[in-house]
Parts: sequence; structure tokens; C-alpha cells
Amino acid sequence: MIKTLGILFIGCYLISSFSCKTSAALKKINAYLNASTTAAKSKYLAEDYKSYFMEKKGEGRDKAAAMKSFQNWDGSLNPDVKILEYTVNDRTWFVKFNEQNDFSKLIDYPGWKGSILIMLNSQGRIQETIYFPDSTNPPYKPWLQPALDWLEKNKPDELKLVYQDKKLVQNEVAANKWRQLLMEWKREKQK
Repeated sequence: MIKTLGILFIGCYLISSFSCKTSAALKKINAYLNASTTAAKSKYLAEDYKSYFMEKKGEGRDKAAAMKSFQNWDGSLNPDVKILEYTVNDRTWFVKFNEQNDFSKLIDYPGWKGSILIMLNSQGRIQETIYFPDSTNPPYKPWLQPALDWLEKNKPDELKLVYQDKKLVQNEVAANKWRQLLMEWKREKQK
């Protein structure tokens, strides 16, 4: 009887220990995905971090390049990432998510679905990521078009700074300008 209780206790302890570790790692991953500054995001990354797009091919982007790219657009627009589901195998996580940000929310776009493979190192830091966009994401331009029409009519010079050759200018200054312009458009639309 005592032996059975001991085995049961050890089994429960191991399960709860795994569950606590998984929960702590999930909180870190969620904080990483939702960070809006390079300082907040990079604290979860290993020094030898690499990121890849669609497949692990070539050198990948190192930590500095990934953080520069992040700050040029995503970070400036305040990511709002909802984890939809995940699987864990040791220190490898496969996470499906829906990402929104100030830009998508202001145009009422439902967000971008995607998946990310995250490999943690032995210290629990993110060592490698591979991002997979979801092919079923609708294009954002139909949601943006009403704002473009209004901006072309009411703020053409400012629009030229952030939208060139029918493409978004993606840098930190443009991201902040987009937020400002879309907020103005939204206010006018609600009158």
C-alpha cells in the first residue's frame, strides 16, 4: 500500500513538474511573440539565435538582423498574437497563432494566421525559429482600400510617404505614420 502511494506520489510529482515547466515555457513564448520592443523580445533569445522563413535553409537571420527587421515594422505596431494551439516535443514547440497589430486592427483586418517552430536551448532561451505563413490568409488590401481612398483625397502628401508603388513602406517611421493616418481616417469615418 505504502509502495503504491509512493509510486503514485512520484508519478503525480513528475506530471506536475512537466506541466509547470511547459506552462513556464508557454508564458515565455507568449511574451516573446507579443513583445513590442527589441529589448523585450531579445531577452528571450539565445545569443546564437537564428531565424528562418519556411525552411531551415542557408545561414538564417542572426539575432541582430532579426531584431532590426522586427523594430522596422512589427515592433512599432504593437503585436497582438493569440496562440491558437501548440504541440511540444522536449524543447521543440510548434505554435499556431493569429497575429494582429495596430495596423490590422485599425483597418478591421482579422489578422494573419501562421505557425512557428521554436527550438529552445538547455537554458530555456529561443535558439531557432522557423516561420510558416498560412496560405489561407486573406489579402489585407481590400480592408485597407477604404482608408487609401480617403487618404488619397484628404492626405495625399502624407500617403506618399507610407505607400509607394501600391506597397506599404515598411520602416519604423512609416509604421508610426500609418498608425496616425489610420486613426485620423477611423475618426472621420465614425462622424
